[in-house]
This record gives sequence, C-alpha cells and structure tokens, in this order.
Amino acid sequence: MEVVIDADTGTDDAIALVMAVNSPELQIGSVTAVAGNARLADTTRNALRLLSYLGRPDIQVSKGADRPLKVKNRFSYHYHGPRGLTTRLPTTDSKPIAARAAEHMQTAAEQADGELEIIALGPLTNVARAIMRGPEQMRRVKRIYVMGGAVEVPGNVTPSAEFNIYADPHAASIVFDSGIPITLVGLDVGDAVGFDRNGTDWRSGTSKGEEVSARIMQGWFDSHPGRDVYVLCDPVTVAAAVAPDLFQYRQGSISVDEDGEHRGRTRAEYGDGNVTIALSVDEDRARAFVLERLVTRD
Repeated sequence: MEVVIDADTGTDDAIALVMAVNSPELQIGSVTAVAGNARLADTTRNALRLLSYLGRPDIQVSKGADRPLKVKNRFSYHYHGPRGLTTRLPTTDSKPIAARAAEHMQTAAEQADGELEIIALGPLTNVARAIMRGPEQMRRVKRIYVMGGAVEVPGNVTPSAEFNIYADPHAASIVFDSGIPITLVGLDVGDAVGFDRNGTDWRSGTSKGEEVSARIMQGWFDSHPGRDVYVLCDPVTVAAAVAPDLFQYRQGSISVDEDGEHRGRTRAEYGDGNVTIALSVDEDRARAFVLERLVTRD
C-alpha cells in the first residue's frame, strides 16, 4: 500500500509513525508536516528527527500549512510537551524537500495512478489545500484515513468537537465533501484504546521503535501526574489502515459545523456516502496490534 502520512508530529503521531515504519504493508512515500499539536517548525523537525532515529532518513518530509484555512492556530503544547514531544531526539542533517505538502500530495496522487492512500493524523489543512489545488489529481486518491471527529461520543476540546476537526473545520468540510473514499477514525474508537500508567508491556521492549515510544510515554505520564491512561488515537488510525478487521463500521456522510457554538462538530448521516465511520473497536486486539507494530526489526 503506497501511503503519504500527514502529521502534526506530537506524541501519539510519533508512536503512529513508529508503527507505520514497522508495518511491511505500508510503502511510505513521504511524511507531510502540518501545524496542529505544535507549530509547523516543530512538527517538521520532529518528523525528520524521528525518521532518522528509526533508520529511515530516506522517507521524504514535506513542509505544509503553518496555519488553518480561516481560523486561528490552536496548539497543544500543554498536552504533547515542549516543541511537541515529551523527549528529545538526536539532531539530523535531513532537510524537508522543496515541494510543499499540497503540491507534493497532488503530484504523488497523479503518479500513483489510483493506488495512493493518505493517513491524515492532524488537522486536515494540507489535504484540503491539495484538493483545492488539484481536484482532478486528488480524486485519484484511493482512500484517506482521517484521525478526527467524535460522532457518537463527546469531543475532547469542547463537548461537541475533537481537536483535529476543531483546529481547522473549514478544511475538514472540504475533505469530507470531496467524494474521495474516507475512513473516519474518531474518538469513538481512539479513546477506547490506551496505555496504562502502571503497565509494563509498553516499556519492556529493546528495539529502537519500542525504546523511543517508551521514552515518549514515560515523559507524558511524568508531565501529567493526574492522568492514568494515554489514549492512542493516531496509532489506532494506522491500525485501521493496516488491520481494518479490528473495527466495526457504518457507511455514510459527514458534515462539519464550521463556526459558532458547535464549531468542529462532526455529524453523521448514515446510508449512502463516501465515509466509512469506525464506531467500535476490539480494544484488546487493537492494543496488542499497536504493541506488535512498535517493534523495529533491524
């Protein structure tokens, strides 16, 4: 499966990238960075350093949007840590490619001839800009996996809204209305799978992927003494791309409230539509899958 991973590389994005790198089913052509959990400079640097640390500096990184389409930035450093991560990664000589994310996605979709899939782990600004820039090319995208939304459950920013959709609701509307096949992996399933503070399995590995994921997790628990579970929203989205049988779905369409009191709310209309909505997950199997894919096989 040829994929572009679009990420606002914070803590769970980093763990998801470790999983993706360790998943032989995914041929990662590039990572596109977007502002979201942190500023674009931070999310770009985090992606470059993590890929180098994992021995994959060959995976291209493209800088994308540094702000939402219409609303103001909303960062989440309080959750993900300084510069978007709870641990420091070694520096790298790797640099972003010249092409910006929207242009790069458009070109990748055209060259893949109907075989490209996008795993979108952050606000949908880059994806929306690519659709606006090259609608014909982007209609050739096979599927977009979107981490975002809260369909049958409350949000995590407001009672109505999940962070990624709230951060750029106008971009989300463009993506959901594009007609491109989408799998939506929201808080309905993301909040159901997590690592426990006192767990031992997530901290027991010795490979590079396990080691860096454990450092990220330990740093997060250290900085959040009142929290006992770290939910794995972005890793669960990678799991949906690789092992869709872990989930139960309903088909439909998604509309987004772009403004007002319920900004960022995702409303589902079930039936015909381009969105496959994950509404439940086998929690034990999904958690085991995440752990399995953190193992770097040197």
